[in-house]
Order: sequence, then C-alpha cells, then structure tokens
Amino acid sequence: MNTYGISRRQLARFGLGAIAGVASFPGIGNLPLAHGEEAAIAESPFSEEPALAASLSRAYSFLNTMMDAYAQGQTVRLSQSYADQQGLQSTGFVYDNSVVILAHLLRGRRDDISRGETLGEALLHAQQTDSAADGRVRQAYFVDQPDASGVFVRPALFPFFFLGSAVGDMAWTAIALAQLFHHTRDQRFLDGAVRLGHWIVNNTFDTRGAGGFNFGVDNGNNKLLFKSTEHNIDCIALFTLLAQLTGDATWSSQADHARTFVDAMFNAAGGFFFTGTTPDGITVSPDNIPEDVQTWSFLATLDKNHAASIEWAKTNLATTDTPQTIHSRLKGNSRISGVSFASQSLRALTPSDQFSPPPDPNAVWLEGTGHVAAALLNRRGSAKHDLPGFHGDANTARILLEDIRVAQETLGQGQTVGGKPIVNGQGVIAASSVLNTGFGFSYSPNLHIAPTSWFAIAGQGGNPFQLRERREHEDSSEA
Repeated sequence: MNTYGISRRQLARFGLGAIAGVASFPGIGNLPLAHGEEAAIAESPFSEEPALAASLSRAYSFLNTMMDAYAQGQTVRLSQSYADQQGLQSTGFVYDNSVVILAHLLRGRRDDISRGETLGEALLHAQQTDSAADGRVRQAYFVDQPDASGVFVRPALFPFFFLGSAVGDMAWTAIALAQLFHHTRDQRFLDGAVRLGHWIVNNTFDTRGAGGFNFGVDNGNNKLLFKSTEHNIDCIALFTLLAQLTGDATWSSQADHARTFVDAMFNAAGGFFFTGTTPDGITVSPDNIPEDVQTWSFLATLDKNHAASIEWAKTNLATTDTPQTIHSRLKGNSRISGVSFASQSLRALTPSDQFSPPPDPNAVWLEGTGHVAAALLNRRGSAKHDLPGFHGDANTARILLEDIRVAQETLGQGQTVGGKPIVNGQGVIAASSVLNTGFGFSYSPNLHIAPTSWFAIAGQGGNPFQLRERREHEDSSEA
C-alpha cells in the first residue's frame, strides 16, 4: 500500500518551534504594504495575460474533473484530493476541499458559486451527521460512494482512519463556510462556521505558555496538547471573519488569543516564525521551519509585523529541481523552481517513513510556491525596498507563477481519478519530485487539488483569509 504524500494535517508528529519577541522585524521599515479591504480585493497585475489566463482556466477544469469523478450536477459531494496514483483511494481531505471552495468563490462565475455551494453543503452534511454531534468534522472522507442520504461523503476508515479533528482542518472548513455565507447569504453556512468555531474554543483553548489553541484530537478523540503556529494563524483568520460576519465581539477576543501565540512564535533575530511547540504545549523547539506559517501569517493579518517572514520563505526555502538532482523525478531538459516545504526538506536524503521512496532534497512544493506568490501579490512591495537580487513583489510572484504553470503543463501526465484519465496539462502536482517534509510524511509528484487551487488563488491575486467585496456573479459557466 502506498500512502506517501498524505496531507501534513493528517499527522500529529510535529517537532514544533521557540519563543522569541516580536518587537523588531528586520528589513521592512519602509516597505509599502497593502491594508484592509483594499488588500483583500487586490487582483493580480498580470492575470489577463493570455498564457496565465489559459492556465488558470485549465486549473479550474481540473478541479471540476476531480469533483465530478463519482457524481455530477447538484449531487452533494466532496472532491477526491489526489489522483489515483497517490494510493489514497477516493480520500477527500476537508482542507483541500475548503481551498477548492475558496478558489471558486474568488473567480465567482455562476458555475463556480454553484460548485462552491455543493461542496459547502457536503461539509455541512459531514458536520451534521457526525457521530460526536458536537460541531466537528473529520480530517477526511471517502467520496466515491453515497451514504444513506445520497451524499458522497463517508468516513475514511480502513486502511486510513482519517478520523481526527485538527484545529487547522476545523478552521479552514469554517473559513470556507464563512466565505460561502458572505457570497451567498445562506445562513446555513454561517451557522456551520460558528459551530466549528465553538468546537475549536471548547476543545482546544489553552492558557498555558504563550496561550493559543492546542492541536485538536486524534483518531481516538484523545486531546493533542501541542500547538501549531499554522493552526493559530488559521484561528486568527476564522475568528476575525466570524466577528465581522456575526457582529459578535467575543470572536475578536478569540482572534486576539490566537494572535498572542503566533506573535510569540516569531524569531526576531532570524526573521521567521517557528512552527509551534513540543507535545507539552509549552516548550518551543527551534527545529524544522515550514513555509506556510511564513506567508499565511501575513495573509491572515495584513500586518507589516507579519511581513518580514515572507523574505525568509522566498530566500531560505528557495529551491530548483532538475533531472540531475539526487532522486529527481524530472526528465530531459526540464527545470522547476519555487520553494520547499520546510528547512529540513532541503537536507532530507532518506525516506520519511516505510512507505515513501527516497526524497529529492531539491523538490519543489507547488502549493507552498502558490502561498508565496499570493502573499507577495497581497503585499505588493516595491523593487526599491526589495532584497538584493529581487525586483519587487509582483515580479517575484510572476516568476513563481510561471514555474507553477510550467509544472502544470509538463508534469503529472497520464494520471487518473476513479480510474478515468485526467486531461494532461490541467492539474498541478503536489511536488516536482518526492519531498520529505521533515514532519514524518512526504509529498509526491501526483496531481492534487490543493496546489491547483492555490495556483488559481495566487494567479488572481486572491487572499482566502480576507473578505472580498461582494459582486454580481458573471453569467459565464465555462471552466
């Protein structure tokens, strides 16, 4: 059985990060930043370029293919997360599906909104029918067959048992539902988001150490006391959205509680965020430093104090995969550049577990490359204030998006979903070669809805953590 490439949200094996002050963020003193609603509705300065526009259209076609693999039309369902070649059967992760919803809402065509609503209804169904009946959803579901209600959402049991509920998964699901409410005014979506918010507070609120929210619960419903910076960033975004959409100021207090923890995870000397705490939930360890917290911290807050870490990600995690790199999966005269998953990924030469092939330390993580591009396009720093060798945030984002576009066109060919061929050149693979995250699991060069969605989001200058101005839906339903 091949299980490598499972989402980072599946495992509770994080070696997590060291408290440092946030008083000084080097290198951004005069950097002009986007703020507030203007940043939330920013668009890519080159989204109308023909090559990129065509690539984004193909990305949406892939998302639709994955969603329609087992049911079509108005049938309530979730999407399979990976191509069949990943070895995860029909598993659909709630994080992945949430990002798909956000990508659809960003483009905003009538068909996009309809698809977003269908996926959102599937998440609500999972929440409403959960055996715990406490507002949670699980990490993932099987999506190839209907349950007793005719919804293509069933517990992902043997051989995976994706039954845990991590704070990040709950928060992203709630963010997607909150954004659906914002676009559709369907109260069911906001009610679902609020229930998930209450689940996080009721089950993971912590006052020890730097405060914040614990990791969540595992497959056996045992509480996991360690804390993830990523999860607390997600909480900042979610609770801020709930405060805005409900008018209930207590959600702002919860956002502040998460913010206190995130601020404590900043290493002022290094200009980056640590990944969180050790299993005790208090001690902070300086081990593996991931990409997502460096960029999501800014996207969630639009705060210049959370912008310096973007520089760290675009330099310290930069990598280029070529056929000559050890264990590379690339062939011929090919090259893919972008960022890696985390600091240890760049030095990993051994498999992450018994199921994973030897990793390529230069493998590019395509989802993370999309994160960086999105953060840069929301920040819009000028060339004058950029690091040596860089020429402004928009220029760097353009280069990163072009590399994702090349990966989309040339990699992941001949793959399937539900045994049916996927059209080549539509989806984006998880990683250019096998990538050891350093957190006990790997990504592999298989088509994946999360990096494809982040490519769509970044390519349009979107920010899934912020509310966008509501606008009339376009009539076009073309993919």
